[in-house]
Amino acid sequence: MDHPLVLVLILVLLNFNTDVSGQVVVPSMNPLAVGSNVTLNLVPESPINIGTWSYETTTIVLFYPGGSIVSTSYQGRVSFNRSSAELSISSLQLNDSGLYTVQGMEPVLTAVVTLSVQEPISNVTLRANATDLVELNDTAIFTCSVSSGTSLSYRWMNGSSEVAASDRVRLGVGNSTLSIVSVTRYDEGPFRCEVINGISNGTSQPIGLNVRYGPSNLTMMVVPEMTIGHTAYKTGSDITLSCSAQSKPAVSYKWRFNGVFLNEQSPQLSLQNTRENQTGSYTCLAHNNVTLRYATMTTMIKIVEPISAVSLNRDGKPPILDQSFTLRCEVTGPVDYIHWLINGQVISLNNRTFCSTDNKTMVINPIQFSDSGEYICEAFNAVSNKTSMTYTLVVNYGPEMPVITGPALGETGHNLTFNCSASSQPPSQFSWFFNGSQVVTGSVYETGPLTLASHGGYTCMAFNNITGRNSTVSKMLIVIEPVTMAMVKVMGAQPIADNMFTLTCETTGTIYSIHWMKNSWPLYADNRTDFSMNNNTLTFNSVQDSDIGDYQCSASNPLSNMTSSNYRLIVNYGPEMPVITGPALGETGHNLTFNCSASSQPPSQFSWFFNGSQVVTGSVYETGPLTLASHGEYTCMAFNNVTGRNSTVSKMLIVIEPVTMAMVKVMGAQPIADNMFTLTCETTGTIYSIHWMKNSWPLYADNRTDFSMNNNTLTFNSVQDSDIGDYQCSASNPLSNMTSSNYRLIVNYGPEMPVITGPALGETGHNLTFNCSASSQPPSQFSWFFNGSQVVTGSVYETGPLTLASHGEYTCMAFNNVTGRNSTVSKMLIVIEPVTMAMVKVMGAQPIADNMFTLTCETTGTIYSIHWMKNSWPLYADNRTDFSINNNTLTFNSVQHSDNGDYQCSAYNPLSNMTSTEYRLIVNYGPERPVIMSSDIAMTGHIVTFNCSASSQPPSQFSWFFNGSSVETGSVYETDPLTLASHGEYTCVAFNNITDRNSTASKMLTIIAPVTMTMVKVIGAQPILNERFSLTCETAGTVYSIQWMRNGWPLYADNRTDFSMNNNTLTFNSVQDSDIGDYQCSASNPLSNMTSSNYRLIVNYGPEVPVITGPALGETGHNLTFNCSASSQPPSQFSWFFNGSLVVTGSIYETGPLTLASHGEYTCMAFNNVTGRNRTVSKILTVVEPVTMTMVKAMGSQPILNQTFSLTCETTGTIYSIQWMRNSWPLYADNRTDFSIDNNTLTFNSVQHSDNGDYQCSAYNPLSNMTSTEYRLIVNYGPERPVIMSPDIAMTGYIVTFNCTASSQPPSQFSWFFNGSQVAAGSVYKTGPLTLASHGEYTCVAFNNVTGRNRTVSKILTVVEPVIMTMVKAMGSQPILNQTFSLTCETTGTIYSIQWMRNSWPLYADNRTDFSIDNNTLTFNSVQHSDNGDYQCSAYNPLSNMTSTEYRLIVNYGPERPVIMSPDIAMTGYIVTFNCTASSQPPSQFSWFFNGSQVAAGSVYKTGPLTLASHGEYTCVAFNNVTGRNRTVSKILTVVEPVIMTMVKAMGSQPILNQTFSLTCETTGTIYSIQWMRNSWPLYADNRTDFSIDNNTLTFNSVQHSDNGDYQCSAYNPLSNMTSTEYRLIVNYGPERPVIMSPDIAMTGYIVTFNCTASSQPPSQFSWFFNGSQVAAGSVYKTGPLTLASHGEYTCVAFNNLTVRNSTVSKMLTIIEAITSVTVKRNKLPIASDNLTLTCDVTGHYDTIYWMKDNLSLVLNNTLNSDITISNNSLHFSPVKVSNDGNYQCVATNLFGPNTSPKYQLLVNYGPKSVNISGPVSVVIGSVTTVTLKCSADSRPISEYGWKFNNQSVLGTGPMIAVIASLENAGDYTCVAKNPVTNISMSNTISVDVTGHSNAPPFQARVGLMLTALLALSLCL
Repeated sequence: MDHPLVLVLILVLLNFNTDVSGQVVVPSMNPLAVGSNVTLNLVPESPINIGTWSYETTTIVLFYPGGSIVSTSYQGRVSFNRSSAELSISSLQLNDSGLYTVQGMEPVLTAVVTLSVQEPISNVTLRANATDLVELNDTAIFTCSVSSGTSLSYRWMNGSSEVAASDRVRLGVGNSTLSIVSVTRYDEGPFRCEVINGISNGTSQPIGLNVRYGPSNLTMMVVPEMTIGHTAYKTGSDITLSCSAQSKPAVSYKWRFNGVFLNEQSPQLSLQNTRENQTGSYTCLAHNNVTLRYATMTTMIKIVEPISAVSLNRDGKPPILDQSFTLRCEVTGPVDYIHWLINGQVISLNNRTFCSTDNKTMVINPIQFSDSGEYICEAFNAVSNKTSMTYTLVVNYGPEMPVITGPALGETGHNLTFNCSASSQPPSQFSWFFNGSQVVTGSVYETGPLTLASHGGYTCMAFNNITGRNSTVSKMLIVIEPVTMAMVKVMGAQPIADNMFTLTCETTGTIYSIHWMKNSWPLYADNRTDFSMNNNTLTFNSVQDSDIGDYQCSASNPLSNMTSSNYRLIVNYGPEMPVITGPALGETGHNLTFNCSASSQPPSQFSWFFNGSQVVTGSVYETGPLTLASHGEYTCMAFNNVTGRNSTVSKMLIVIEPVTMAMVKVMGAQPIADNMFTLTCETTGTIYSIHWMKNSWPLYADNRTDFSMNNNTLTFNSVQDSDIGDYQCSASNPLSNMTSSNYRLIVNYGPEMPVITGPALGETGHNLTFNCSASSQPPSQFSWFFNGSQVVTGSVYETGPLTLASHGEYTCMAFNNVTGRNSTVSKMLIVIEPVTMAMVKVMGAQPIADNMFTLTCETTGTIYSIHWMKNSWPLYADNRTDFSINNNTLTFNSVQHSDNGDYQCSAYNPLSNMTSTEYRLIVNYGPERPVIMSSDIAMTGHIVTFNCSASSQPPSQFSWFFNGSSVETGSVYETDPLTLASHGEYTCVAFNNITDRNSTASKMLTIIAPVTMTMVKVIGAQPILNERFSLTCETAGTVYSIQWMRNGWPLYADNRTDFSMNNNTLTFNSVQDSDIGDYQCSASNPLSNMTSSNYRLIVNYGPEVPVITGPALGETGHNLTFNCSASSQPPSQFSWFFNGSLVVTGSIYETGPLTLASHGEYTCMAFNNVTGRNRTVSKILTVVEPVTMTMVKAMGSQPILNQTFSLTCETTGTIYSIQWMRNSWPLYADNRTDFSIDNNTLTFNSVQHSDNGDYQCSAYNPLSNMTSTEYRLIVNYGPERPVIMSPDIAMTGYIVTFNCTASSQPPSQFSWFFNGSQVAAGSVYKTGPLTLASHGEYTCVAFNNVTGRNRTVSKILTVVEPVIMTMVKAMGSQPILNQTFSLTCETTGTIYSIQWMRNSWPLYADNRTDFSIDNNTLTFNSVQHSDNGDYQCSAYNPLSNMTSTEYRLIVNYGPERPVIMSPDIAMTGYIVTFNCTASSQPPSQFSWFFNGSQVAAGSVYKTGPLTLASHGEYTCVAFNNVTGRNRTVSKILTVVEPVIMTMVKAMGSQPILNQTFSLTCETTGTIYSIQWMRNSWPLYADNRTDFSIDNNTLTFNSVQHSDNGDYQCSAYNPLSNMTSTEYRLIVNYGPERPVIMSPDIAMTGYIVTFNCTASSQPPSQFSWFFNGSQVAAGSVYKTGPLTLASHGEYTCVAFNNLTVRNSTVSKMLTIIEAITSVTVKRNKLPIASDNLTLTCDVTGHYDTIYWMKDNLSLVLNNTLNSDITISNNSLHFSPVKVSNDGNYQCVATNLFGPNTSPKYQLLVNYGPKSVNISGPVSVVIGSVTTVTLKCSADSRPISEYGWKFNNQSVLGTGPMIAVIASLENAGDYTCVAKNPVTNISMSNTISVDVTGHSNAPPFQARVGLMLTALLALSLCL
């Protein structure tokens, strides 16, 4: 229909419509992929009668009532639905993106939508400009590109973290490029880019960076480490310094000592046998020759001499209590500090104790007793410490604590001596008083012969004639008479066991105590032994055997004692405990002997009885030959004709006959497998037990084996193969046994488990042998079948030479002609052909780095698999390496250096394999990473060699450039002898004529001149203590730094020491003694150094610290010598004064013989005639007399336990202190022991046993001492701890002896009481023969007749009768399982306890077993099998016991746990045997039922040949005719048919990628389950793979490449199985994933090669397009030399002519131009404090610029560079400073890397600063002729100098001026320094003072002289 006017009208009307509808257009999808379809819907839906759909300004469709018109350009691509106004567009293209509008006129509406059509993303590729980078120097640039895709957005990943832009990380070109400026070691990645649009996404392969860095984190370790407490090393030490740093690659090392380089370039520096001059600063320098960076670390090593001697002396008078006292510590050698110690503990200073400033003197004021002790001083320096000899300090005091030593008790007629002592220094003088009247003087007082009138109080008075004090002490003396006689006598009857018996002790003299002894041991009272009150009588209440022994009594008083002779006590008793020894069992025909014995005093007589009739007398009874009538009871009676007692004992004799025969016999049929079989043991003789053995091992009943009640029958319920062996039975009684000979049991069975041995795989042309075997008795016969046809008989079958027709199933049938059974087994044989050839060949071009490269493996023969190897290791596919489907082709998508190696392929089948020879793969590349190896700095006159290397294949060619000019070709460049003009940049260019690439490396060489002279000189006057003094270091040569040293140690400025600006002048503001030493200066530059010779500095001073050495204490009559010394330079002169009067001159003063008048003050005066100073020191000398006598004496009464007792120490002489000792050990006061004030009296407040011992006292003064003789102290006490020794229990008829003892001084007397009545006296009491009436309490009373005390002790004696009979008997019915059963123990005699045993082990109650209250009845509440055994009971009392004979317990039970032994499943045609067993006592009887009907009786049931009707339930019923119980057990037997065929078949079409494909498993036979396998591994269902219900069908819903492989199915039932042969599945696909391998960016003039690959089966064909135009065919496309017109898109189209699919991939190639030059320029001359700008001038395209200083990236955020800023390509210094000096470079970078400018050396001009004038400030006329002044200033360049005198200009300039030393030339000299560049001037003035007399010329003449001097000086210079 053609209505142009209508159309125009509609369009015009539409343009004037207004949208009022509120409707919108909704696309079916947005965004959309190229080629997809879209439908545009109007929402809400509304029909439009008249309207249009348009794209941007183009109308797509115009519609009106009755029709529509589609634009020509959209015909065939759009459809329109009038009813809904829906517009559909198909086959969308990129240019379909834009605004779509629907306009309606009827109704009026307008709605719009914007569609975005996008191309899917493919082949995301990541490229890096370089991967080998230097930290902080290099920039990494990554470019991300895709082969196809639009509307792209990029996301960058570093490892698992997203990369975000920062000051170092920049994203460009729409985020498709990533630049990391100044990479760090943490930027190594791996990096990936992710590309996303609205319809797809993709991720690149990762790229990692190799960032070289360091050195950083430099550490230094010193070995050995410093000893704890030391801060230096001793001279002679061996020290090793080790340096390490973090660096990539590893660093090289250098070492410096005090700034001077050492000849050591390893990480370790060893210092051997060190001396003090090796003290100093050690620096380790680490250098990375790739990053060209350095790091340093310095440590100080100090070497010190150790201290050689330390002495400690007293200074002044000796120590006097409460007065001041001084000690001095003298040290030889360097000392840092001093410690003082007393008794090994460091002294804490307090308000009484303080030290001098240098800690060498310690003063105690006032001194106390607590200050006494051993003093030492300890001196320390950095490497050692030394301790002085001990100085013992004793304080003078007293007298205190006077003590009298001497006895408190005396014997009439004897003389006594008392000694008096007191604590005193010096010793005290003594006076003695008796009952208040003085009797004698002196520390010792001796009485005449004592009488009773000598009793009384003795007093000693101690007096100290030094302190003027006295102290008194008193002692009481008691006088007694001696002991003269002691004797033991018997009181009453002789000792009879268990009767009372008494001994008495007769004595003469005064008795303090009596002690009894038995066998020389003390005797104490107990419950059987008593002592009388005065201890003189010993009574045994019931004398016992234990009381036998030798008895003595000892009578004593404190001064004498006597012990009686022995009294021998023997006790009569018995008879007791008769015993019969002899056997309890006898054999007929043998004689036996019985022996009877009993304990008795005197010995017993014996009589023998048999079964109650007497047979013989005497202790021995011998029977005749035994018969069975000899069985019975034999009784022995023992009789004591003294005690009138008798005792009997009996023994049972059992007579038996010997065992003479044992034999194993068969009962019934021979042994048949699974049938019952019985053996019996025939015996002759009395049999106690029968045991069965198999193969010599004991045999026990189990669920298949039973024994009869008497064990003589062995029954196998179902005999098995395991029962085969040698059987024996052993019969025994207690006296004999016999074991049968072996019975060999062999079981018939089979055939079972037939097995075919032989290969499952065979090679054509080979013979194979199959062997068939089966388990059978007798052996089986065999037949062979091939694929169902019989081929041979016999166990072995040998094939002929194999052919493919030999493939099939081989079956062996085994037959047993005894059991009538057969069994078959089959084996599949697969026949294959061998592998005969494998070879690796190259496909296409040779290997080029980053290009594709392919190897193929050619083979001959049947191949199961192919494996690839590289360098003999297996090779696997990765993101760069692919294998073809059959693994015969290996493709490197982008071959790399890492792919170099020897490649082989191996072809396999199960019987043969072959490996190819090696193919050597070498990849061409480079040049990369050029490196120049050389030194960075060198000296003039030397030759430097540069070596250039680069990584390249083939090797690179090299060219050398110096400051841009070509100088040499080749990898090595050697300079001529160097001059300063040789300084500059050396560049190496490496070129590869294969890859046509080059790479450059540059290095700066610095030239310096060597140091040739250093010397230390003095400036001005010599060193005077506390005055100013200067040294200067004169040098020649280029000097970088000057270092000063003293005594080999580095010297640093402090508050007394200054250095000039250039460090060449050292000034001491106030020179001190500590400044003395050898001074040196060391000048150095990086290549040379020189150290001056020593200048020895000595300072004049003193005198200081005068010291007097000599004793502070002297003895009268002795001569003493004093020495005086003082610290002084030069040495001092000395004078001596005594109490203020001059006595002698010189450093030594010697006294004459000392008298008390020699006591006083000695003063020494030291005088220095140079300094004019003097110092004095004084010392107090104390003169004392020696100690001549000490003696210990007792004060008062003798020592009594718990009473007060005192000793005194009498002395003669001057006493400083008294010390007490006991047993030679020092004695100290405690809570029981006190000393008097002067220590001369020792008092025991409560004297104890522990105080016994030998006492002495020692008296001291500082020059003499004396120790007294020993005083023996013994303490009286008791009685204590009485003890009765005797048994606690005894049998009737016996005698018991009680012994009583107690601890006492003197010994106690004893009395005995029985149940309260006295029975005897004396320590021993023996009873008569015991009866039950002898039971009761026995009490002993011990009495001390000296202390008047007594003590009692009691003991209970229990009397019992012996046990004579025990027997076990059963109570009630026999034992039945789970019922109650009881045993009782019958006994005769007194029973304390009964114990039950089973099988000789003790038996205890549990939840099934109870004992009666008295334990004589054992009850089993529910008797069990576990209760079987031999039971005995034992009856006890404390003195006898008896055990019963054994009672054998056997429990009846059953039947229980019936079991059927048979298979659960069987195949048709076979016979099955069922065996039934049950546990029962006695054995059970059995019946068989099949599906409820009885079929047999007996324990075994055997079926006929099985059919499917044999399937069902088989039941066995077991019955016990004793217990009346039965039990049943059932078993289901399943009958099946065998599996005979399996095969895998394909269902439908062949496998196509992403389509459905099915396999089925065909089978024949009863199938329980089917299992699928791929490549011999089990296969399971997943989201793409399904199995049918019965598992016989395998379906791939979308078959994939991963499904390729060999498939098999296996069919199973429980008795047979079969596996199919393999089905090989290969999937067709492609092309997929096309990839272009090439660079993303290149420079003009280069050639680029593109490689295209795609995954495809079969392989794809390729075409190339440039910006849409085809340019080539084939997988590889190589461009010509590039121009800017080569920039654009390169597209590769891959086509598969089988799948008729194609796939494209594109790549953008960017062309850029290179940077050609980079230079640094300045805006003006650099002057300190001015602003300065450096500009980086670049020719060519660059992306970024960064700056470097001294080969390191310039960091602006530190303090040093805080005034530097960067804007664009300029570096601004605001202002510039001297610290900014250095070599500056700028680096311009683009995508191809950095370009570095030559170095610009920035030297900032400054100064002058710190103008210094050196020269004397004071001159004496005549000492010098001229005065030279030298001026210096810190300046760059060097300043110009002018001079003024008293502000008047002096003709001439220069740094030095010389004037004549005269009074007229005294005044102010001013030096003016001016910098000609900075135009700054600075001055300094010095005043010169001239003293003396001279005729000075006028000023003009002086000026002339000065000019002459300056001229002469200039000529010298």
